[in-house]
Parts: sequence; structure tokens; C-alpha cells
Amino acid sequence: MLGEINGLNNGLKLFYDDESRKNRNTTDLRIKNTKLATSASILLVVGFFSIFYFIPLGKILWYGLSPDNISTVFGRSGTWKVIWFTLWQATISTVLSLCVGIFISNILSRFNFRGRGALRVLATIPFVMPTVVVASAFLSLNKIFQLEQSIFNLEGTPLGIIVAHIFFNTAIVVRTLGGWWGQLTVDPECAARTLGAGAFRTFFLVTMPRLKPALIAAGALTFLFTFTSFGIILILGSLKQATLETEIWRYATQRTDINTAAALGIAQLVIVVLMLVVNSRLRNKYGTSELGAISVAKGEIYASRFRKTRLYSGILCTVIFLGTPVGLLVERSLRIANGYSFTYYQQIFTESQSGRFSIFETRAAIINSITWALFAMAIATLIGYLAAILLSSPSEKISKPADVLFLLPLGTSGVLLGFGIIVTLNSSFWNIRSSWWIIPVAQAVLGIGLVARMVGTALRDIDPEIRNAAKVLGASDAKVWRHVDLPIISRSLIAGAAFSFAIAIGEFGATAFLVRPQRPTIPTTIFNLLGRPGASTYGQAMALCVVLAAITAISMSLLDRTGSVIRETA
Repeated sequence: MLGEINGLNNGLKLFYDDESRKNRNTTDLRIKNTKLATSASILLVVGFFSIFYFIPLGKILWYGLSPDNISTVFGRSGTWKVIWFTLWQATISTVLSLCVGIFISNILSRFNFRGRGALRVLATIPFVMPTVVVASAFLSLNKIFQLEQSIFNLEGTPLGIIVAHIFFNTAIVVRTLGGWWGQLTVDPECAARTLGAGAFRTFFLVTMPRLKPALIAAGALTFLFTFTSFGIILILGSLKQATLETEIWRYATQRTDINTAAALGIAQLVIVVLMLVVNSRLRNKYGTSELGAISVAKGEIYASRFRKTRLYSGILCTVIFLGTPVGLLVERSLRIANGYSFTYYQQIFTESQSGRFSIFETRAAIINSITWALFAMAIATLIGYLAAILLSSPSEKISKPADVLFLLPLGTSGVLLGFGIIVTLNSSFWNIRSSWWIIPVAQAVLGIGLVARMVGTALRDIDPEIRNAAKVLGASDAKVWRHVDLPIISRSLIAGAAFSFAIAIGEFGATAFLVRPQRPTIPTTIFNLLGRPGASTYGQAMALCVVLAAITAISMSLLDRTGSVIRETA
């Protein structure tokens, strides 16, 4: 009997040892797979950035690194004046864009009402409108309301630049903050209101702390776009208000002083890197793990008269502020000498062969822009997701450098990037500057940072207990990604893809250097049309802008629908 018991115990011991060994082997395999995925992500992302960003940009910036050039450029009082104006207008524009974006995001995330999807698209369209067109729309508003001699003058003043930046960049806040806010459970707010807290106190004490990760991400992106703004400053600011970006362009193209342009580019990158380091520290300090508790708001949290008033006033203000310039754009595209007509749209799609209009291949520009933007979106989404994995890595040696690295392109002058590609990738081995695919690749470089930041924020704040629970229940890494990660990050992933498409289809700075006359894009064609005198060319430019806005609105709607399907089927 004793021998049988000993045999049974030995058998049980062997069984549990086998199970323990099996679990240990499974854990080791998962750790090994995670390390392989991280290593592959590092290899692909760093390789892509090295070839298409660091090498081209580094060669251009090398021209400005000589001590004599640095001392000459930064010894001028005018240089520091430009730097100061660039900083303070970007800071004020960012703060006000966040305020407006919070207001609109609250309506879109916490209310159910008819037309919410259309309002979300309206809030997105300004971001993808060419900056030249946005500035022209505000100049038209300035003339229509005769603001030239008033304190509200929008031309040649910081006020016009800041208002245009709010109009242009509110979409970043709405898309970044709205995707996060819409996934937060409403229980804490309900509890606060039940305990007697008012709406404002509930927001500042309960909601705002939960929104800090998304606010920090949205604020960083908004600051980068306002800090490196080009078209709006160039047109609305004219020669009176200059920033680092416009001065880089002037020295690189008009004055052919590459050394000074490179020195200013170095100053721009230094400020951007400092901002990103501060932003990274804030993200690490205020990160949360609240996205594990997903709850779709039903829009019936507080049924009160104040809530209805807030909803209707918010919709009205959003439509007026964001819709007026867009409506003016549509009106200008239809206006002809004796009324309104679709003449300019017919000229776009029929491509009249009557001399002066035949050089503008508008149909080819539309096809090229859509095709290249789709390629750029695919590249930016793939590389951006791999970059987001690095951003959310538990190892600070990986996540901290990645946090700064992947937003650098957004803070880099598109003029310098395009010029760097032209100068660098022209050898016998690297002679790819005339290839058609270099354009979507360059556009994708500018969109990767957006995808990485949006998806990385969501990945970093997934509660690890949810993943661990799924693995304990026997789910493989693929199933964990499919049923845990994907439903949580889907909105951020789709938002990043949508914005990368928007950036690509409306990008002008780098594209202007890389595009060929036989392969035009919509923004370059709009710029060429606006550069020609006459009502017909201006009307065609406005019509092309409307077409660009319509393409973007449709793509945003389709991508939003795709994101909803992913969440519903996951």
C-alpha cells in the first residue's frame, strides 16, 4: 500500500512538474515573441526614419553647423524677435485650440443627437484644407465684415493668425480628445453629480484629471502644427509677422541662403526637441489605465435645461465658427460674373484645352492626390503602429527616446525635408528622388508621428490586468490582440489613419520640391491657380478646394464607419 501511495505521489509530482514546465515554456515563448516583435519594430521604424528623414535632413542641417554661421545668424536681434513671436503665438494658439476643442469634444462624446456624425466631419474638414485656402478665406471674411480699421483686423496681425490657427487645429483636439473621452465610463461624473457637484466642478475635479493623457497628446500635436505653421503665417501675417518656418522658406527659396535657412532649422528642431522632452515627462507623470473600463455614453447623463442649452449653443457656435469659412469657400467656387454656376467645376473635370487652362491638369491632380494619399496612409498607419508599440514599451530605454523621435517630423520644416530628399537621394545608388513613390513616402513621414502618438496613448493606458486575465484563460497573443487591444485602440488607430490621409492629401511644403509638372497634386495645382491673375483661375482654385474638402469628408466618414465596425465585431 505504501508503495502504491509513493507511486501515486510520484505520478502527481511528475504531472504537476510537466504542467509547471509547460506553463513556464509558454511564458518564456510569449516573452521571446514580445522581444522579437519589439526588435522587429525597432529595426523597421529606425531603418525607415534613417533613410527618409535623418539622412536627408542631416545633410541639409550640416550646412548650418559651422561656428561662424551660428554666431552670425544668432547674433542678429531680428532672429531672436522671430523666435519669440513663433513661441508665443504658438503657445496662445495651442491653449485656445484646446479650450475650443474640449467644448466641441464634450458635445460629440457625451451627447446623442441627430447630425452628430456630420458635426464631427465639419470639425475635421478645416484641418485638411490647404493653409493657403484657409488664409484666403479669413482674408475674405476680413473684407466682407470690413474689419481692416478695427481692433478685430485679421490681416497682418497676430489676432488673424491665432484665429486661423484655432480654426485649423481644433480638429486635432477633437479627434484626439474625442476618441479618448468617448471610451471613458461616465460613472465617476454621475457619482459626483449625485453628491451635489455642479457641472463645472464635476468637469474640473473629475473629468479633467481623467483627460490629462489625451490633453497632453493633443496639446503637443497642436503646438507642433502652430509652431511650424507656414501658409497661414505667410498670407495672414504677410511680411509684418514672420516665424521660423516662413524665414526658413524665404532664405531657402527667395534669398538662396541655405546656410542661414539651415541654422534657423537647427533652432526650430532644438525648440521642438525641448518641448517633446517636457511633453514626455508629463505623459509619464499623468498616465492612467482607465481605458480598460470602456463605456459608450448614451447621451442621457443629466437631463436638465442647462444641459440642453449647452448642447444647442455648442452646436450653433461650432457650426458658425467652423462652417462660415467653409461656406464662404463653397460660395466663392460657385460665383461667376452674373450670378452662380457650376462653370468652374466643369472646367476642373473637363480640362478645357483653351490655352491658359490646359497646363493645369486638374483631373490628373485629383487622381494623383487620392492615390498617393492612400499609399501614404497605409505606410503611416503600419509604421505608426509599430512606433506606437515602442512608445508603449515598459522599458524606458525604448519608450522615452521613441516619444521624442516620432514627433520630430511634425516639428520639422517641410521645406527642409523636401529639399533634403532632393539633395541627398540623388546618387547612383540612391537616385530615387524622381520616382513617383517618393512623394507618398515623404507624406507618410509627416503622418507617422500622429498615428504613433494617438495609438501609443491608447496602448500605454490599457489595463495590463485585462491582458493577463485573457492569457490565464488560455488566449494566445493573437487572440489577446484581437479581442483586447484592438477594440480599445481601434478609434485611435482609425483616427490616426484618417489624419495621416488628411496630412498627405493636403501636404504642400515637401511635395512642392518633389512633385513633377507631369504629376501634379491638388495643393500644388491650387497654388499654381492662385498665382495666376483672373477670376476664372481663382474660381477653379476655390472649386478644387471644395473637391479636396469633399474627398476628405468622405474618407473621414468611411474611416469612422470602419472603426465602428471593428469595435462592434471585435
